[in-house]
Amino acid sequence: MREVFFRVRRLNKTSYARLNHFQEAIALGQPNDWRCRAGARYLYICEEGLVHYCSQQRGYPGVPLASYTINDIRREYLTEKACAPNCTISCVHQTSLMDFWRDPQTIPAPHFEKPEPLVQIQSAGH
Repeated sequence: MREVFFRVRRLNKTSYARLNHFQEAIALGQPNDWRCRAGARYLYICEEGLVHYCSQQRGYPGVPLASYTINDIRREYLTEKACAPNCTISCVHQTSLMDFWRDPQTIPAPHFEKPEPLVQIQSAGH
C-alpha cells in the first residue's frame, strides 16, 4: 500500500503550493513535527453545536459554539495537541501550516486517552 501511495503521488503535477507534505510521514508511519492550531485556526462543530478540536478529537473543549470566546481561541492557539504528531486530517494541517514559524505552543496538551499507535503497513512479502 505504501508503494501504491508513492506511485500515485508521483503522478501528481509538482507545484510550489502543495500543502500536503505531511502525508509522506504518515505513509512511512512516522510522526510529523508541526503545531496544530485546532481550536483556534480550525474549529470542528458537531451536530449538537459543540466546539471540538476536530472530527477525530471530539470531546475537547466540548463547549457550545455560542459560548466559545476569543479567549478560548487564544488559549487553543497556544495549546499543544498530543494527537498532532500522528494526525491525518489534511484540512487541519493546511490551516495550521503557516503558524509553524509563529508562536510556540506554551500550554501543555490536555490529558486525553493515549492515542493509538499508527498501523504499520508492510508489503505482502513480510
